[in-house]
Amino acid sequence: MNSSTPPSFDLPKDSLIDLAQQTLEFQYPEFIFDTSEYEITAWANTEKTLVRYRRIIRFTPLRKKEDNLTYDFEVNLTEQSISPFDSWGMDSFYIPTPEDQEKINFVIQAFGMPRMGFNNSIIEEVDMYRINIDNDLAFGHYFIDKASGQECMGSIEGSYAQMPDFPEPIDTDPLVEIHE
Repeated sequence: MNSSTPPSFDLPKDSLIDLAQQTLEFQYPEFIFDTSEYEITAWANTEKTLVRYRRIIRFTPLRKKEDNLTYDFEVNLTEQSISPFDSWGMDSFYIPTPEDQEKINFVIQAFGMPRMGFNNSIIEEVDMYRINIDNDLAFGHYFIDKASGQECMGSIEGSYAQMPDFPEPIDTDPLVEIHE
């Protein structure tokens, strides 16, 4: 990959994602992941071009409840850097084990996840899974039994009070999402 010519805002989203994949494969060949588990977006302004990977369902296994896990990453095509891997390594980046993936698949089947438009997280407890779903407008907290997949405690759903309109600071060079 020629790093003397930075990727351009003018490239289509699919091409930017391909470049990001090539950068990942070159810099972290041991990092294997399923792109279908991520929401992948491309962003650019006059200074940089980014491809962001946001994990759709975040799973916290029982053995890692005390860890500060990282689920998302970003490829800066302009600088050929990958955050947070270049700064912090991959130790705290969560990659599901085959056993964890079975648990995730169980919850997906039992609960009908993911809920699009929401942040979806599953926290493993000793005898249940705690499911948190939220976005800027609403939230839901649910509990399902590990064995049966049935809801096992009171669930709560709600919505947030609307924030007052504050004047937005003016960004003279905002990142713009590239859709196609």
